[in-house]
Amino acid sequence: MHAYGRAIDLNPVENPYVSGSHVSPAKGAKYADRCCHRAIVHAGDRVVRAFASVGWEWGGSWTGGTKDYQHFSTNGN
Repeated sequence: MHAYGRAIDLNPVENPYVSGSHVSPAKGAKYADRCCHRAIVHAGDRVVRAFASVGWEWGGSWTGGTKDYQHFSTNGN
């Protein structure tokens, strides 16, 4: 999706990909706990609402345990 311009990742360190105990990039581990940091994407915030307004979905709302907090795409993948 990235190669076709239908996905974008925002600030990967502050908004890491998290699957179980795996965090990528590794430097993003301290941001895996989403409660206590300011410069990160949160559910319902301005960034998520802006992408949603044009039909893009956020990887932070994925179900099943894996979260890709940096990821926005046109098809949710």
